[in-house]
Amino acid sequence: MRCSGKSAADRAALKVLPMQKKLLVVDDEKGITRIVEKTASELGFFVRTVNDPATAFDTFETFAPDVLLLDLMMPDVDGIDILNQILATGTGARIVVMSGYGTTYLQLGKAVGAVHEHADIKTLAKPFRRDDLIALLTPYAAAQEGV
Repeated sequence: MRCSGKSAADRAALKVLPMQKKLLVVDDEKGITRIVEKTASELGFFVRTVNDPATAFDTFETFAPDVLLLDLMMPDVDGIDILNQILATGTGARIVVMSGYGTTYLQLGKAVGAVHEHADIKTLAKPFRRDDLIALLTPYAAAQEGV
């Protein structure tokens, strides 16, 4: 189920189905968020996308996703700063960090997670294949609460 691209009234009318996982995608590249949104919706996620990194933290707090896909390299706002803010909340969300700038940035995201004792941060190098995205998201779509 998608929620971006709809009016505020349409989005308000949408309801997350019981046991449906919520996924937040934060990336300044609209093409990436569209691909992830389409793929994740097909896997059963209720998806919200953010292309303006300045609104990412507020959206995270209000949407309360089960899974977060976060680009680490965006203009004006550093994805590492957003990750630090989110992890400081003590979130239990599953987190996947993405970057097209090599493994150094991805490993930095994992290290930030370790500092906050959130050791299960996954990585996704861009560009990625749709099959890789499906393989990464499928276990999260099926995971039960608290798992």
